[in-house]
Amino acid sequence: MRERINRLAKGIIEEELPILVCEPDNIELPIKMDEAVRFEIEVRSDNKVPLRGVAYSDNIRVRVVDATFGGIKNKVVLEINSKNLSREEKIEGIITLVTNAGERDIPYTFYIKNTDTVLVLESLKTVDDFMVIAKEDINIALAIFMYKDFCKSGFMKDLRYQKIYEVLNKGNNFRLNLENFLQAVGNKEAVDFLLESDSLYLNTVEEDKVYTVKVYKENWGLLDIDVSTNAGFIKLNTDKIKNENFEDNTFELGFTIDPELLQDRKNIASIKFGNGLNEKYLEVVINKNLEKEYQREARIFERKQWIAYIKLRVEHELCNDKIEKNEILFKMLAVLDRLQASTYRSFLVRLLKAEIYLMQGDKATAKSIINSLDSKIKENRHELRDEYLILEYLDTYMYPDAEKMRDLTKLIKDLYKKYHSNIEFMLVLNLDESLADNPAERQKFLKRAFELGDRSKILMMEYALLLCKNPHLLTSCTRFEVLALGFGIRNNLISVNLSEKILLVVRETKKINGAILNILLSIYNALPSNELLTDICEIFIKGNVRKKYVNAWYERCIEKGLPVEGIYEYFVYSLPEKYDLPIPESVLKYFERINSMADDFKVKIFENIVEFYPHNSEIYREFIKRIKIFTIDNAMKLKMDDHLINIYSGILEDDDIDERLAKIIPFLMNSYDVRVPEDKAASIVVVYPELNGEKKYELVNSRAFVALYSENAIILTEDCEGNRYYSKNMTVDKIFHMQNLIDRSYELDKNHDMHRLLMLGKIAKSSEIGDEDIALIEGVLDEIDIDSRFKNILLSKLIEHLWKDSEREEEINFKLLYKTAEMNLDEDNIFMYCDTLMNTGNVKEAIDVVKFFGVDNFKKDELLKLIIKAIYDEAFNQNKILALMAFNLYKDEKYTDKTLEFIAKVYNGKTQNMFDCLKLCVEKNIETYDFEERLLIQMLFSNQTEDLDEAFGIYTERKRVTDIIIRAYFTVKSDLFFMNDENIKDNIFEYLEDGLSDVDDIKEFPNIYMLALSKYYSKKDKLNFKQTRLCEQIVNNLCDMGMVFSYFKNLSKFVAVERDILESTFVEYKAKKDSVILKSRIFPLNDDFIEEEFPNIYKNIFVKYKKIFSDEIWEYQILEDEDGEMKVSVNDCVQFSKADNAVESRFILINDIEELPKDKEKELKEKLTEFVYKDELVANLFTLI
Repeated sequence: MRERINRLAKGIIEEELPILVCEPDNIELPIKMDEAVRFEIEVRSDNKVPLRGVAYSDNIRVRVVDATFGGIKNKVVLEINSKNLSREEKIEGIITLVTNAGERDIPYTFYIKNTDTVLVLESLKTVDDFMVIAKEDINIALAIFMYKDFCKSGFMKDLRYQKIYEVLNKGNNFRLNLENFLQAVGNKEAVDFLLESDSLYLNTVEEDKVYTVKVYKENWGLLDIDVSTNAGFIKLNTDKIKNENFEDNTFELGFTIDPELLQDRKNIASIKFGNGLNEKYLEVVINKNLEKEYQREARIFERKQWIAYIKLRVEHELCNDKIEKNEILFKMLAVLDRLQASTYRSFLVRLLKAEIYLMQGDKATAKSIINSLDSKIKENRHELRDEYLILEYLDTYMYPDAEKMRDLTKLIKDLYKKYHSNIEFMLVLNLDESLADNPAERQKFLKRAFELGDRSKILMMEYALLLCKNPHLLTSCTRFEVLALGFGIRNNLISVNLSEKILLVVRETKKINGAILNILLSIYNALPSNELLTDICEIFIKGNVRKKYVNAWYERCIEKGLPVEGIYEYFVYSLPEKYDLPIPESVLKYFERINSMADDFKVKIFENIVEFYPHNSEIYREFIKRIKIFTIDNAMKLKMDDHLINIYSGILEDDDIDERLAKIIPFLMNSYDVRVPEDKAASIVVVYPELNGEKKYELVNSRAFVALYSENAIILTEDCEGNRYYSKNMTVDKIFHMQNLIDRSYELDKNHDMHRLLMLGKIAKSSEIGDEDIALIEGVLDEIDIDSRFKNILLSKLIEHLWKDSEREEEINFKLLYKTAEMNLDEDNIFMYCDTLMNTGNVKEAIDVVKFFGVDNFKKDELLKLIIKAIYDEAFNQNKILALMAFNLYKDEKYTDKTLEFIAKVYNGKTQNMFDCLKLCVEKNIETYDFEERLLIQMLFSNQTEDLDEAFGIYTERKRVTDIIIRAYFTVKSDLFFMNDENIKDNIFEYLEDGLSDVDDIKEFPNIYMLALSKYYSKKDKLNFKQTRLCEQIVNNLCDMGMVFSYFKNLSKFVAVERDILESTFVEYKAKKDSVILKSRIFPLNDDFIEEEFPNIYKNIFVKYKKIFSDEIWEYQILEDEDGEMKVSVNDCVQFSKADNAVESRFILINDIEELPKDKEKELKEKLTEFVYKDELVANLFTLI
C-alpha cells in the first residue's frame, strides 16, 4: 500500500489497473458444528496486471489467516470457528478486499446444515412431542434416538433424561433401548405380546407342511421377538420377529417338522419367544405312532387300575368295620369293571369279580361266572396259569375238599417257586396252613418274595402284620423291614411291643437312614417318650441335620431339658429364616458363656434377643454389649440382610455414632430393598444425575439391598447379556426411617459425601449462595466425581457469586475462578465470567473467552461494558479483534467516546465504514490519532474517490500533513480530471503550477500533471503570463513525447501549436484494454475500410489524427477483444472543423473555399487571392533560403 502511495507522490500512475476477479464472490456454505473450518477465496487479476491488497473480515468468527496478498493469482484463506455455535445461529458477514483494483465486498454466510433429523430434534420441546412421533412412526423415532446429538434436543436438557439415555445405551440393542427409554421418561405402557395358544397337539405330521402360530402384539411400541426351539425336528422359518413384520399387530410364525427326526413315541418340544426379559413358550406335542401311543396309554391306565385294585384289597384286609369293608368291595368291583374293558386278561378280572361276589355272599353270581369260564380256562390252563389256579381256588372255596386243597396248595407252591407271580404268592398265603401256623416260616417266605423283587403293598402288609403279632421276629433293620414297618406305621399296625423292639434294633444299627428315622418319628408321635426323643435328636445331630423341619424336635428336647450334646448349636442351625418366637432362655444362657460364635449364629441369636426380649430383661442386659459390637462391626462393613436390618433398627442409637461410624451410617440408613419381578434380570444398575459412573448390584432371588445416595437415583435392570431395562413393576422400599442417626452423622462429619451431595442439590436450586456454599463447591470439585453437566450448574452459581464480589472490589479466589473455566459457559453466565476476569485484571483471558464463544452469546450492552474495561488495559490498546468488536457495536449504535477513540486508533476495514466513523469522531471532537491518514491512504490506494475530497479536507484541517500523501492526492485528482473530466478545485492546479515552476527541467515533471494542466488550460478563456509560459512549455514537451490530443487546438489561442495539429481531424478513444484495431475510410474517396495504426498515447487513450478536406468524411470502426473475439465497439465518423482561433493557412483557406456556397463569388475571389498571395510568398521565401 505504501509503495503505491510513494509512486503516486511521484506522479506515477499505472498505465493499466488490474481487473479484480474473486471466486467465489458470494459464500453460502454449510459447516460442521464445533470445528475450525478453512475456506479459500481465489483473488486474481484477469488482465495479468499484478494485484496488491489486504483483506478484512467483519466477524470475529471468520479470521483471515494472512490478510495481505500480492500477485496475479492469490488465495485468501479464511478460518471459520463454529465452536459453541448453536444450530439456529449463522456466521454472517463480509470479507472486504481493499486492492489497487478497487474495493470488493464478498458476503458470506456459514450455517450448520440441518438435516431432517436435526430439524425434528429442534422441534422436540417436550417428552410428549417425542412420544407423538414414536406413536405415529416408531422407525422415525428410532432414527432420532440413534442420532448422535439426540441429547441436544429440547426436552433432553433434563439431566435425568440424559442419564437414562446414556445408561440404557451402554447396551448395544438400540431398538430395545428405545422401548425402555419411552417407558422410563414418557410413562409409556410396556409393549407385550400374546401367543394364539400355549400348546399345539399333532397326531400326524406331513412332510414339508408349514405349521403356524399367530403372535399378537399388545400396546404400541417397538417389539422385536427372538424365536428359538429346543428340538432338532422343528425348523423355524425365522429366528427373529421384527416390529416391522407385524401387520395389524399380528404375525404368523411358520415352522416345519422333520418326520425323520421324530422318535417313535410322543415327542414333546417347545418354541421359545423372547423379548428382553419377557418370555413365552409354545409347547408342541407330536404323536408319531398314534396306535402305539394309544397302547402305551392303555397300559398305563391298566396299570393304574391294578394298583387301585391292590390298594383297595389291602384296605379291605385291614378294615375291621363290616359296612366299610362292604363299601370297599363295591369299589373293587368298579375298578375291575374298568379293567375288564381295558385289559387282555379279562378271564382273570372276571374270576376276581367272582371272588368278590363270594365275599359278599352272592354265590349264585360267582358260580355263574365260574361256570362260564371253566371249560375255556381248563382247555388253556398252561397259557392261563394264574386264571386256572384262581379257578381251582374258588372251586375249593365254594366246595371245600381237604385233599383237593392239599393238592392245590402243593401245585401252587411248586409253580410259585418257578414263576413267582403275585397271584401265586397270594394263593400260597391263603392256602398254605404251614405258613399260617409257623411265624418264622412265614417270615422266611415273605423275605424270599422280597428278594425275588416283590414290592407290593400286599407283601408289606403281610410282613407288617407278622411283625406286629411277633415282635421277636424283628432282629435287624434291613430295607425290607424298613419298608414294611413304614407301611405298618402309616396304617397303624405298630403295637407297643413292636415299638419297643424297633427302638432296641435301631440302637444297634450303625447306619440310620431317613426311612428308619421316619419310623422313629412316627413312633414318637404315637408313643412319645423322653428316651425316644433323645435318640431322635442324637440321630439328627449325628447326621448333621440342620433343616428347618427338625427345629421343632430340637426345641422339644430343649424344653424337656434332655441332655443331648450339641442340641443348642443345632437348634440355632435349624432356625427358620423367620422365627416368630423368642429363643428359649436356656439356649441363650448357654451361648452367653461362649465368647466366640460364628456370624451366622450371632445374627440369629442377636436378632431374636433384640426383637423379643425387653430392654430391662436379664438376657438383654447380658447380651447388649456383644450385640452392639457385632452391630457396629457389620455396619462398618455395610453388610445387609433381613436379620441385620432388624438388629440395626433395634440397636443403633444416637450415642453409638462416633466419627468412624458417622462415615457409614448415612449409607446404611439410606439403604433400600429393591425387588425385581422379572426372572431373567440378573442385576440392577444405579446411576445418579449428579455423579459420573454407575453402580451394579447382583440380584439374589430377584432382590438386592442398595444404598442410594440421593432421591434422584435412577434404577434400571440388566440381563446376563448386558441389555438394560426399565422396570415399572420394580419395588424400591426404604428400609430404615431413622433420620436422627443421619443427622447425628452429619453433625460429626460435615464433609460426608452423601451430605455434600444433598447440599449441592439445594445449591443448584437456590437463587443465591453464600460463603459456606462456595467452600462446599470448592471442596467437592476435587473430591467427588461429579457429572460435568451438574458441575456446570454449580459453577454457574459460583460465577454469579464471584462476579458480585468482583463488582464490590472484594478479594477473589482466583483458583476457584479458574476452575469455573472447565464449564460450558452459556449466555446466562458468560458475561458474568468475563466481567469477573476483567474486574480482576485478567483481560487477556476474558477476551480469549469472548473469541472462543463468539459475541453472539453476549448482550450488546454487556459486551460494550467488557470492551470498555479491556481498552483501558495497555496490553490491549492495539488489539484488532477488540477493535472489530467495538466497531460492530458502533454500527449497532452501541458506543461511547472511549470506544470511538479506540476504533479511530486501531480499526481498519471497509473504506466507507471508516469514513462514516471518522465523521462521527470529528463531530464529537474525539481524538482520532492517525485515523484520517490511514483512511486517506486506503482511499488513494484503492481508488475510492467518492468521499476523497472531504476526507482530504478533514486530514488537512486536523492533522499535520505529510508531503507524500499530499502529492499522491494531487496525482489522483489530476488523473481523475484528465481521464474522467471530474470537476476539480482551482487550488489543485495552483499547486501543480507552483510545482512546475520549481522544476529546473520540465521533463522531470510527471506527465499526468502536465496533461492535467494542459487540459485545464484548454478549458479556460484566458491565461495569465505565468500560465501562458507554463502552457507553452507543457505543450512543447508533450508534443516532443508524441502525446498530442485534440484539445491542443484550444490551446492555440494562448500558445503556438503546430500547424499539422490545427489542420488535422482527430479520432480519440479511451479503451478498456491496451490494444484495439482502427479501421477507416475517407468518404467519398475510399470504398473499403482499411486497418490503420492507432497509437496508445496514454493509459489506453488511443489518438489518430490526419488532414481531411471539409467535404470529406472520415468514417471509422474501432474493434476490441471480447472473450477472444474482435468485435466492433464503435462505428462513427468525423469531419474537419476549424478551431475558433485557428491561424490561417493554405490548408485552412482551401477548406474555407470549399465550404463557400456557389452564389458567393465575391467571397470566393477573395479567398483565392489570399491563397495565391500566400502561396507566392512561401515560394519566394524558400527561394531566398
